[in-house]
Amino acid sequence: MATAKKTIKKTPAVEPNKITITPVAIATVNFTIKQRGESPLVVHAWSAKALRTMRLTAAERKKVAKVARNPEEEADGATYYMDDGRIGISAMAVKSSLLKAAHKDFGIPRTTVMKAMFLKASDTSGNLPLEYVEMSIREDCVRVGNGSTDLRYRPEFQGWSVDVCFEIDTRVLTPDDLVNLANNAGFGVGVGEWRPEKGGEWGRFEVDTTAPVTIS
Repeated sequence: MATAKKTIKKTPAVEPNKITITPVAIATVNFTIKQRGESPLVVHAWSAKALRTMRLTAAERKKVAKVARNPEEEADGATYYMDDGRIGISAMAVKSSLLKAAHKDFGIPRTTVMKAMFLKASDTSGNLPLEYVEMSIREDCVRVGNGSTDLRYRPEFQGWSVDVCFEIDTRVLTPDDLVNLANNAGFGVGVGEWRPEKGGEWGRFEVDTTAPVTIS
């Protein structure tokens, strides 16, 4: 009796999944943000004196002799400066404002924007040159640790504006997306002290429509 031959089916070779990585599409976008309405800009940089005090131990702080307050000196210490001595604004504060305005509910998740948007600082100070019409010194009563209060002297700027230069990955963000994001940030997040994000009214801004938006 003849034995039936078994037919062995060969499993076709599985090709590995092909991965296609598109090159980064970088665009440089320049525009100006300016004060929105009557909302002034109030900043509070860490002064050299404040940093020295923070480095002291609790026992060492008690030994520091108390001196009379100097509003001009304290306000100057709270001001951001460029390497060349011009008054500036923290580039990181501006970028952080835009990032906090990004949300998945608005179609732009923050983690996505974070990887596709970079703000160029103007020099090694990490700041951007600030233009303004008027600068004054504010005296405000603020709450500090343990519920106590203290006075703070900080610079206030009226009629302020700043030129910004962003690098974006256009695979993720378009220049129009960036401008819209900046306007959203200026409306509801703000920058500086007592900004909307912190329940305040200061530091609101908008994209200056009278200045060109350049893309390269």
